[in-house]
Amino acid sequence: MATVNETSVDREARILEEIKLVEGSNLWALVMRRMRKDQMGMVGFYIVAFLVIIAIVAFILQQYDSLFGLNNPAGDPWDSINYYIEIWIPGTQKYIRLIAHPKYIIPGSQTMPPNAQYPLGTDTRGYDILSRTFFGSTLSLVLGFIGQLTTSTLGMIIGSFSGYYGGIIDDIVQRINEVISAMPGFILFIFIVAIFRDMSSSIPGGIYMIVIVIFALIGWGGTSLIVRSTILSLKNTEFIEAERALGARDRRIIFRHIIPNSLSPVIVITTLGIANTLMTIAALAFFGLGDQTAVTWGDDLAYHRDNLLTYWWMPTWPALMIFLTILGFNLMGDALRDALDPKLK
Repeated sequence: MATVNETSVDREARILEEIKLVEGSNLWALVMRRMRKDQMGMVGFYIVAFLVIIAIVAFILQQYDSLFGLNNPAGDPWDSINYYIEIWIPGTQKYIRLIAHPKYIIPGSQTMPPNAQYPLGTDTRGYDILSRTFFGSTLSLVLGFIGQLTTSTLGMIIGSFSGYYGGIIDDIVQRINEVISAMPGFILFIFIVAIFRDMSSSIPGGIYMIVIVIFALIGWGGTSLIVRSTILSLKNTEFIEAERALGARDRRIIFRHIIPNSLSPVIVITTLGIANTLMTIAALAFFGLGDQTAVTWGDDLAYHRDNLLTYWWMPTWPALMIFLTILGFNLMGDALRDALDPKLK
């Protein structure tokens, strides 16, 4: 009996604490407060924030390079890509090279291990690996974000209409989803990308636009099932019935009431899916289905895959960045899931 009373007291205390947190706060303020209590979740959040800041800074440097005092080391005004940023050490003839243009080819000895001038070393093409890793963050993260957001948006729309209307529409959608789910996803992905790869030169965005579209077309099933299950529990509730009684159209009900109420699980699956998307795109590049002219971690890793034993530093750094990105989004996604629905703990 004492145990029951103690449990009841603990439960009431927790409820009172939640009420105090909710008062004067919106949903996301409450979610952030819960996330701060999850140490591993905050580690993931800081990793993701750090990577996003790097990607933004890299994008700004590339778009507005002349504003940051970038110099042309070759002294050739017609060579517009040989730029690097350097800081001269006062009173000496030495300088510290901070970052180079990702396509800047170092003259002279091309392959160097990590050293004071090139902290992450150089590769067999004469590129500074630190610069490639730094600038590669932009396209790598953009592809991960856009790929998963496209997939989640498509899955959310399909799942909403499937769950709301039911009947033959729901049956068709579920059968299509089952067929796609029964196929080996990554092998199917490689097969389709290989077929359409020759078309990439005539499409804006090239091979990566094809990758994003195909990723959405074969990856929407998980999100649609989550949204569908949420809608099945919502579509006959009192506030939805009240909207119907007031003459609201189905489109308004779906986009104004049902989809917003199913966003929490979608946000979680999207956060976790960004890591999966990034890993899939990197794997495609590893198998030779990327764009070797692009500056991404996956393409650099694919180029240096045969150098692991001879030049360990070349594949190590892009692989480490991919690992950190996947780790950060997975930790943050797990923390978001627990913060949005504490009952799942």
